[in-house]
Amino acid sequence: MSEHKLPAKFVKKIQGRDFVLFEGLLDMAHASGLKRVETQLLQAPNKDNGMLAIVRAIVETDQGVFSALGDASPESAERPMQPHLVRLADTRAIARAIRIAVNVGMTAVEEINANEQIMGSNNGKRNVSKNGEDETKSEWLDNPEAVILSFGKHADRTLGDVLRDDPTYVEWIAKEAYDYVLRTAARKLLEMSSQEVNEVDTGEAKEAVLTES
Repeated sequence: MSEHKLPAKFVKKIQGRDFVLFEGLLDMAHASGLKRVETQLLQAPNKDNGMLAIVRAIVETDQGVFSALGDASPESAERPMQPHLVRLADTRAIARAIRIAVNVGMTAVEEINANEQIMGSNNGKRNVSKNGEDETKSEWLDNPEAVILSFGKHADRTLGDVLRDDPTYVEWIAKEAYDYVLRTAARKLLEMSSQEVNEVDTGEAKEAVLTES
């Protein structure tokens, strides 16, 4: 453990979990003899890579040299930061490198999208039924079309609406989305859509056979 204890004022509770503030990590880094911080942009965000920015950070303290990667994409960033993905990835990389340097296992606030909200999630609270099942999880799994996007060109629209107008975008989310719930909901919705198409094709084929006979 780091000899410099993390003050409680640098800890923020989000959806029932504790996260460390970036300024708290800097405080601990300086207390550990911070000598230098360097960052390198490994990947600039563009349409071909899903607008994913990747940055490597190197932090040197009296304890040695430490490095880590940080990434940011539209779905992992709060809306005000979505135009500044490189800056966000840079901050996340530095935060992770400092966490390693000062031995803090707590994730930094800046590493997450604290405002990500999914329809039916009760603002991050879990609804647990009498038998102990997580009703929130069941709701978005049963109704993936109702999940709302909070980023990109289809922000504030449901997955169901986007699937009808721009199915390739939903396919991209299913493969590349950083958020587990969003990625899984998109995959579930695509599976459901594929099953419906197959059922329609099967029904039409049966009707054609009956007509011919």
